[in-house]
Amino acid sequence: MKRLLILIPFIFQIQGCYDANATSPPPPPQPVEYEIMHESQYNEYADSTSKSVIVIRNQTDYENELLKRTSESIKAVNFEKETILLIDMGTRNTGGYSIAIPSVTVENDHVRAQVLLGLPGNNCVTTEALTNPFKLIKLNTTNEILVTEEITVSSC
Repeated sequence: MKRLLILIPFIFQIQGCYDANATSPPPPPQPVEYEIMHESQYNEYADSTSKSVIVIRNQTDYENELLKRTSESIKAVNFEKETILLIDMGTRNTGGYSIAIPSVTVENDHVRAQVLLGLPGNNCVTTEALTNPFKLIKLNTTNEILVTEEITVSSC
């Protein structure tokens, strides 16, 4: 009987180490399929656009934003299953600027798009022309989109 009394407090301590309500760690981010539909270093119409990130969820907005930048043909998008993300660096006074999309992932109930905005370094030789880098990216999701931007400076 004495042995049993010694073990009972020990059993309760071991049981307290396991929390029945503990949540498992969140799953790792899963990649989202995407396609770069339109991209250019220049605005075809020489109109100025401002630096912007726009989530496009319908055909009319897609056509309007595309027509502000280029005469490229509209591409097929199923807005019931897909979303377009527009990344526009706005008008720049030289060349050497770039946009890269290293990852697009699902995190919980939203999508995170990582965007790298490339700037020319001080030692870079660039064109002396107005540029307007932009990308229209079709994402295979309709979830809310969170864009994280990071600036990288080229060392040339």
